[in-house]
Amino acid sequence: MKLTKNQEVREVPLPFSDGLLSAKLWKVKNRFVASVPELGLSCYGESDTEASFRLFTALLKYYRQLKAHKEKLGEKGLHHLEILSKWMEGIERRMSGGSTASNLRNQRENNLVSLSSRRPRLS
Repeated sequence: MKLTKNQEVREVPLPFSDGLLSAKLWKVKNRFVASVPELGLSCYGESDTEASFRLFTALLKYYRQLKAHKEKLGEKGLHHLEILSKWMEGIERRMSGGSTASNLRNQRENNLVSLSSRRPRLS
């Protein structure tokens, strides 16, 4: 589905990407299209969330394929692998509990209320 001039295009962050890779999102008739033009990938969905998540999973699969066949890649494939490798490093950092996660954990611990000081309920 091609993008026409009168369609509203939004730039949206991909899930878990911390802004390292973003996608363009627009609606065509009753379907949403999410695309990463630099990589030539597009996915469709019934909602903007579905289209974005499908694109996210397609990017993961594409990364795995590129990584598995690294020795066979041309210049374009190696460039795509470089982009997706940086993106994956950001995802892995976020999911592995790097400094951001420890900061969030400390904030949560500071906000915890001890239940032991409460009086027991009478039934």
